[in-house]
Amino acid sequence: MPQSRGIVPEQDVQRIKAALVLRDEAQQQVEQAVADALKAGGSVREVAASTGISTTTVQKYGRAHGWPTDEQRAGWEADRARQDEFAARIEAATAVLALLGEGVDDPATAKEPRA
Repeated sequence: MPQSRGIVPEQDVQRIKAALVLRDEAQQQVEQAVADALKAGGSVREVAASTGISTTTVQKYGRAHGWPTDEQRAGWEADRARQDEFAARIEAATAVLALLGEGVDDPATAKEPRA
């Protein structure tokens, strides 16, 4: 006998609810796996490219699960400080060359100093 319109059989309700639980568990596994990949040193772009997940979503999942770590933040700050120091040294060297009359507009095209 066909089911009455609008009434969902209890077995189907239970099957749907069980599937929803599995879906939620799978979602948590995906989010944790993405965060673990980032914590292991993977870049947001590489995780996104490897998985097909958008970079925004990769960042969202990572941040929700403890990424970046304190160690990663410290490393990034140290890298940034080294880059800033290098840029300052290039700028200072360019200024010295300009004062010496060598006038360099682009540090990449600077000539070797004369001995």
